[in-house]
Amino acid sequence: MFVVNFKLDFKKILIICLTISVVAAILIEFITSGSSLESTSTIKNDDSKYDYILTDDNYIQILKEVHENIQVSVNKTIKLSGFVFRMDDFKENIFVCGRNTIVNEEDTVAGFLCDSPDASKLNDSEWIEITGVIKEGTYNTTMPIIKVGSINKITAPANTFVK
Repeated sequence: MFVVNFKLDFKKILIICLTISVVAAILIEFITSGSSLESTSTIKNDDSKYDYILTDDNYIQILKEVHENIQVSVNKTIKLSGFVFRMDDFKENIFVCGRNTIVNEEDTVAGFLCDSPDASKLNDSEWIEITGVIKEGTYNTTMPIIKVGSINKITAPANTFVK
């Protein structure tokens, strides 16, 4: 028969377990927050150059604000996504970057007139993301027109409606 005699010091075991737990928690927090900060700062730096960034939640609010205060919005930068929409009387370089919305219980297109030399390369109803500068223009009345700086084709979002 072989007998081993050893004494367990529960205080030391508890201290070692707590120390390992704290170190593990600090490492996990450091790794997680480090990657989050990196991706957030990348997004923030990219989008911080725009005065207006239209999202599903603020689309109509910013659209109204810009249309009601054209002079304040002129020469400001903007980023938005939507589908290409045209009226029969639009010039070749003009289109609307729009989204669907409900007005008086009817589905309607809401968006910005856009001016781009590449407009003829875009198909109606094609989804795009544009960036540009707001200028004052006319289409039946004075209104903001986005002088397009860049156009990227995108996939339509799951919800094409905005509020």
